[in-house]
Amino acid sequence: MLRKISAATLLIAITGCGSTLSPEQNAYVDNLTPCEKIQGLVDSFANGFEPLKATRVQNNFSDVWTPKYHLLGNSCQIIGFNSNRMAYKCSEQYDDESQSHESFNWAIEKVTSCLGADWQANEFVQNDSKRVTFKNPQHQALISIQSGKTLAKYRKTWQTSFEVGDLVKN
Repeated sequence: MLRKISAATLLIAITGCGSTLSPEQNAYVDNLTPCEKIQGLVDSFANGFEPLKATRVQNNFSDVWTPKYHLLGNSCQIIGFNSNRMAYKCSEQYDDESQSHESFNWAIEKVTSCLGADWQANEFVQNDSKRVTFKNPQHQALISIQSGKTLAKYRKTWQTSFEVGDLVKN
């Protein structure tokens, strides 16, 4: 129950009319724990992450918003593929495999410890790529964390990604 109250407080506190946060809201977001961020993502999935959307960018294929906070790195996005398919996606590139795996393991540990045993993990490994997808029968959202080799030839040849959505199916 306490988790639900803090997530609801989070969503109310950072919801604003404009696309940017006030200094007070920025200070609040900067002090959010990873658990508060993850719970906020799960709780806001059903309404298309509406309270977490900031600046909107529209193109021919999808609507994209910058989020009011980033869970992994600083390049997260909220992507609306159509009115029924939304996802919060982050990715971070690394120079080597160990950095990517460290980030991957951190994200898995946070989801596991923050959301608890009701979220069941399913692991998929193929070649240089690992993905863990978390599902909970009480939620529509899926959480997917992936680590793998990129197509880059020189620098930043590894990537870890974090997604809350319904797009990744095992």
